[in-house]
Amino acid sequence: MEIDLDATEAPIEPVRSQVCVVGAGIAGLILARKLALGGIDVVVLEAGGHAIEERQQRLFAAAALKGQTHVGTTEERFRVFGGSSVRWGGQVLGMSRDAARGWPVGWEELVPFSEEAEQLLEVGELPFEAADFFAAIHSPLPRLLTELQEVDARVSKWMAFPRRNLAPTLGKELLDRARVYLHAQVVELLLAPSRTRIEAVIVRNRAGARIRFEAEHFVLAAGTVETSRLLLASRSVASEGVGNANDQVGRNFHDHVTLPAATLKGAARARVVSELRPWVFFNGGATDMRGGTLHSVKLEASRRLRERLELNPILAHVAIVEPEGSGIAVVRQLMRSLQKGDLRKGLAAHALQIPGAMLEGARMALGAKLQHRRFISDRAMLQLQFNVVQDVPSRSRITLGQEMDAYGLPQVVVDWRVTAQELGTMRRYAAHLKAQFEAMELSGVEWSAEMLAEDEPLAGLEDARHAMGGTCMGSDPRTSVVDTEMTVHGVENLSIAGASTFPDGGAQLPTLTMMALSLRLAERLIGRLASEIR
Repeated sequence: MEIDLDATEAPIEPVRSQVCVVGAGIAGLILARKLALGGIDVVVLEAGGHAIEERQQRLFAAAALKGQTHVGTTEERFRVFGGSSVRWGGQVLGMSRDAARGWPVGWEELVPFSEEAEQLLEVGELPFEAADFFAAIHSPLPRLLTELQEVDARVSKWMAFPRRNLAPTLGKELLDRARVYLHAQVVELLLAPSRTRIEAVIVRNRAGARIRFEAEHFVLAAGTVETSRLLLASRSVASEGVGNANDQVGRNFHDHVTLPAATLKGAARARVVSELRPWVFFNGGATDMRGGTLHSVKLEASRRLRERLELNPILAHVAIVEPEGSGIAVVRQLMRSLQKGDLRKGLAAHALQIPGAMLEGARMALGAKLQHRRFISDRAMLQLQFNVVQDVPSRSRITLGQEMDAYGLPQVVVDWRVTAQELGTMRRYAAHLKAQFEAMELSGVEWSAEMLAEDEPLAGLEDARHAMGGTCMGSDPRTSVVDTEMTVHGVENLSIAGASTFPDGGAQLPTLTMMALSLRLAERLIGRLASEIR
């Protein structure tokens, strides 16, 4: 059931439930859905509505940035039912066995929940490890991968565009089974006088009405930056905020540092297109009209190489950039419009280009259906892109500013730092790959001059929009915010779901691991609440 606090009169009496979930992004949706399917009475609070609204996005854009500009803070957070799934690229890459540096939850424990998440996303069952992937599709390992030394190849999965937005799929199931309050901005997590429990969550709507939500258990799934802000801003009982007795909330904020390192031309481009062009498989067979799952290779520095060259975990992948206005670019823009739920607007914007785009769109579809490979036009630029994991712990931090927003919440301040070790990791890995390519006599790899010059600043350096940390998990309350069950230290009925709990980013992409942790938390809560009822 949906209740829009912008469109209906705010309830006067407290709203009660077994579990109250704050946030209806990816983590909140899948967690609340699983709880509801498990028979739990769930209330979900979402600050946005069913579409991205400029007035809501302005609140995120007003965040203050210090240090290196963190674009993900101001441009890649969305107050909307479905969260970042309405815009994300739909790419997932699971955690590797040796990736979890400092993680108190082991790889083996997350595997069944990762597999459950893959089923929810409908990305198929092909493995992430390259050797296993090519064995599963009955194809030899590409020769380029066998020639690269001290590099581990892994294969990510990309959801088809029509499935990326989780609001009309998992979100619809949630609306059928739980109470979802839209335009419900949480302004405080109210601690009980004992400080060991959350007494209620206070919500404010645009008209200024304050609504009290009470529950046996609360889950904060508001996104990495907003989660830290709400904990720090909830200080009517504890002046330091909720869960912050040891000054850990907001610390160890981190992301993947990314930039294009090289452009592939000539022989290098031809060989990469021939051997590593992405693969496409249809989970429902060749007649599946929902679109296939695309698989692309990542080149990750091996543990041996990391130890030898003193590297942070780092991977390289080939970014395919089709020219603006080309047929393929237009097709992709239309698919993004479909994902965002505004296909009519996309059709109107590209009406004159659509007839010309149909041919290349047909070639893409034919190549995917018959050859199981993605079509790449001759005009496409191929770039070698680096993603490097930040130092552990990161020097970056989330704090609060002095200014207040329209809901009376303090402005968030994100101080994102990129270290010499992280930049050095990129340069040393570039030097290693350059030597490997030269030994293979692979011509046409044009490295950026700054990448190979030790003292030059790296142009194009950005965050990967993979915001993590700030409420990190750990067994020691002095150095972490949540325990291995995702419960906030010292606050027995408050849990956190999302990438804010990651103590380290690892070379994997965060979404699948975030989903696995959320599904694991849901299972734990179902067991806990069921035993309390008995």
